[in-house]
Amino acid sequence: MRRLALALSLLGAVTVAPADALEKFSVIHSSVSGSQAILFVTRDARIFEKHGLDVDIRFVAGGPTAIQALLAGEVQVAVMGGPAAVAAKLEGADTVIIVGLINTMDHVMVAQPQIKRPRDLKDKKIAVSRFGSSDHFASRFALHTWGLGSDKDVTFLQIGEQGARLTALKAGRVDATLIQPPLTVVARKAGVTELAALADLDVDYIGTTVVATRALLARREDLVRRFVRAVVEGIHFYKTNKTPALASIGKFMRLEDPDALEETYRQYAVRLTPRAPYPTAKGVKTILDDVGARDPRARVANPADFIEARFVRELEESGFIKALYGQ
Repeated sequence: MRRLALALSLLGAVTVAPADALEKFSVIHSSVSGSQAILFVTRDARIFEKHGLDVDIRFVAGGPTAIQALLAGEVQVAVMGGPAAVAAKLEGADTVIIVGLINTMDHVMVAQPQIKRPRDLKDKKIAVSRFGSSDHFASRFALHTWGLGSDKDVTFLQIGEQGARLTALKAGRVDATLIQPPLTVVARKAGVTELAALADLDVDYIGTTVVATRALLARREDLVRRFVRAVVEGIHFYKTNKTPALASIGKFMRLEDPDALEETYRQYAVRLTPRAPYPTAKGVKTILDDVGARDPRARVANPADFIEARFVRELEESGFIKALYGQ
């Protein structure tokens, strides 16, 4: 009861701070996709402000570039796919995953209309945002699952963000790519083949994450704690306030198609985003197992060293998350 009372007091005590009292907080994100829309839902609902944060959100294409900005000190956290975060840590970077927004593979493999089965991708060209990005890893993982050797059986081309990749596919410059809702609806209406939804593989995987540095956690634990609390409250808003959430998604992605917006909401708010967004060691292990085929450092790495779950754990153990949902 004491924990629940504390959680309820936290919910009730937080009000929108005056603009001059807000602390600047910079976030970079790596994809214009439904998986990262939670940032904009939270911002538009003024939940960051409730927790005393003036959040500046910037975009770069691909996790490796986001990591560079994070390590350069240009931003406090990066919202991105797990593979680049894991790779950076293996290289000795001071990175740590503090939130697991999506803990499975959420991409859909789409292809030219004449390609009907995954094995038809042999000797074809597949577009990715950047080498080492989340969609590059997921493409390779899926190809391996389908019995293709990925690097020897297909050619990967760096095209950029998923809108550019879909454009390249429709123009015939590539044979397949991975995309996420809502572009799945756009692709479907364009007549491309949907080969597979990777979420159906049911893989533990660090999909969309919030990455920080250990140095920031040591220096400004309170700041990180407020950001994570705001994101968790934003997830609740996302799940329980559909109409404004759809408006935020549409504005973020410059999208008006109601079918596309609905699919994005159903996939992320309803299905894939957890109430308690723990980063998972199992998800890190999936990436390390793949990287270990090429990098011996991954074979001896401890998955637990790549994550810091205490900020989410504090919110769950205090009853804060249950209080949000009235439980």
